[in-house]
Amino acid sequence: MNEKVIVNEELCSTSSIYQRTTAKTRSLGAAILLAAIDDYRSTDDLKHNDAKEFLYPQTLEGQDHYNWAVGLTEGLNPAWLRDALDRRKRKWDRQRAQRKALTTHERSRATLTQVERTTPCGEATR
Repeated sequence: MNEKVIVNEELCSTSSIYQRTTAKTRSLGAAILLAAIDDYRSTDDLKHNDAKEFLYPQTLEGQDHYNWAVGLTEGLNPAWLRDALDRRKRKWDRQRAQRKALTTHERSRATLTQVERTTPCGEATR
């Protein structure tokens, strides 16, 4: 009953145990470009203008800086990126202008509703 049985089984595998994961990789260049796009779409004028200089460079120094960031993104086609940025620019500008107008309108309404002045007769007016 207590016999030892020797079993001969060969283990085989069709893939390596050291197989590389296929998780998406992130890069510094992609982070820089995404942050610049986010800043370009911002209603903050300072952020917007800095991002505009970076994403749509008008100087050789600015172009070198842009090329450096694009070079950090492995596998990104620079021509595709330039085309995509150029195609989206007008839409982003329109959306930004609408958000700025809405924010300005909301601020002016809030100011008008909060301000109450007292008249000489003691009646409050708006």
